[in-house]
Amino acid sequence: MLRDNTTRRRGLRHFSPYNRGVERSDGMRWRTVGAEYLFCNPWCSFRVDEVELPDGVRIGYGVLESGGFAAVVPVTSDGRVVLVKQWRQPVGGFTLELPGGGVEAGEDPREAVQRELREEAGYEARDLVHMYSVHTSPGRSTEVCHLFRCRAEKLDRGPEPEPTEFVSAVEMPISEAREKASRGEITAATTVLGLMLAGGS
Repeated sequence: MLRDNTTRRRGLRHFSPYNRGVERSDGMRWRTVGAEYLFCNPWCSFRVDEVELPDGVRIGYGVLESGGFAAVVPVTSDGRVVLVKQWRQPVGGFTLELPGGGVEAGEDPREAVQRELREEAGYEARDLVHMYSVHTSPGRSTEVCHLFRCRAEKLDRGPEPEPTEFVSAVEMPISEAREKASRGEITAATTVLGLMLAGGS
């Protein structure tokens, strides 16, 4: 563990925190003394902070850094939502999720989500509206999801996923998707949140 206010970085990218909605002036705040990066790649980094608690005790605290991602609730003209089915290694199974993906350094989340909707599902985003930006797990990670909704217009060319993406688009009435979420059949948190907040029936 580092014992000063320096930070050692072995990675390719530094992920700046998204601080909107974060209170920093309270007297019970923790003080970061140092940090060490244990793993880095272009998508995420894992660091261990040495922090001093309000009572003076110092502990190590693991933090997963991420550049964040953008996701969209795409609804067709006949009220069907477009989801993507894909394998998720951390949970060891397939999930149904909103189309979305990582926001690259300096990229507008709107541009990111439009790109991901085209690549993953083969739809163009029309009338794109930002709903919310939320921290997905503030006790463990810096990750933020930027949630949008849009009118989805199908492209003739179809999806064009990245070489490492094995996804399929699934259409269903948005009411059915919400029922699946309420039954625990859709469990990705930002997908559930987006479905509940997007409006429509």
